[in-house]
Amino acid sequence: PMSNLPPFFRKDKYYESAFNAVLMRNKKSITLNLKTDDAKKIFYELVKKADVVMDTFRPMVMERLGIDYKTLSAINPSIICCSMTGYGQNGPYKQKAGHDINYIGISGILDATRERAVFGREDQERPPLVPGLSPADIGGALIAAIGILSALFEREQNPERRGQFVDISMTDSTFFFQPIVAANKFVRDLSGKKGWGSGGGGGSPYYGVYRTKDNKYLAVGAIEPKFWHALCEGLGKKDLKGKQYTQGEEKEKVIGELQNEFLQKTQAEWLKIFENYDTCVSAVKNFWEACEDPQILARNMIVKMEHPILGEVQNLGSPIKLSRTPATIRSFAPKIGQNTEEILKSLDHSEEDIQIFKKNRVI
Repeated sequence: PMSNLPPFFRKDKYYESAFNAVLMRNKKSITLNLKTDDAKKIFYELVKKADVVMDTFRPMVMERLGIDYKTLSAINPSIICCSMTGYGQNGPYKQKAGHDINYIGISGILDATRERAVFGREDQERPPLVPGLSPADIGGALIAAIGILSALFEREQNPERRGQFVDISMTDSTFFFQPIVAANKFVRDLSGKKGWGSGGGGGSPYYGVYRTKDNKYLAVGAIEPKFWHALCEGLGKKDLKGKQYTQGEEKEKVIGELQNEFLQKTQAEWLKIFENYDTCVSAVKNFWEACEDPQILARNMIVKMEHPILGEVQNLGSPIKLSRTPATIRSFAPKIGQNTEEILKSLDHSEEDIQIFKKNRVI
């Protein structure tokens, strides 16, 4: 679905989706019209050799196509099928349409982006902020990867090497990303009183974002007392050391004092000062600033690739660092169906078979 979405890398009349380049590298692409019997047979041949089948259809689509887990496990008992959907395989929303904003809205993540005057308060007037990334899409994929790896590991431990079905909901995944909020809420509900918040949702002097003189921002996460004390030292506000956990109007005064102090210097000046203090202060950067960050560069999170037509293009590096078998980008993202013939030949289909498949619109 990302293969023809903008923005594009361009050279003369040639163009390629940047989304596709980032998301589909190191993969091969085959097109199959699964509404035809011949295409299903080819798919079943692939399943015989596969470890995992993954889909992102709504529930029952795989059943209608005849490629659901029950069918595939009869062909290959070791197969692991993972279905990642917006809401999961059961429940009242399972057939509802949705996108990232819907899943984070239902799970509570979107509400957590509000600027909180009082941590844990639900009666807020400030509207939620739509994140500039896709927490449910990316987070759901990570949970799916963990689920698949768990199923693969379990398969290797059981004598029959049976596979299983992995049901992943993007709403579940983002809901699971809120342990601090959950702990605060659960304590409050059990005791009938407001729980003590960690400040993880913002709105606390020691956990929030502050503007600097040059209209940039610093992220402060001085949760532990030792970090709070170091923050106060660096700001020249030693008198605030005992006011980390103040509430109500006093808390607002402390936040105001910190904000006024941060406005006296630029972001770069404050970062230079806090190099000498062991506390949790960092720059709030946009994506391009992050690309130039020495930590990002040191971790090889930006890599350059030589495209046969476009020339040098940038891509994201792997966040997983393996000592013996480091991850590499072995190939560019394929065009849709680019490897169809190659894959069919690997299944021992002849050139004559392939031409018949094309004629019958199987591929």
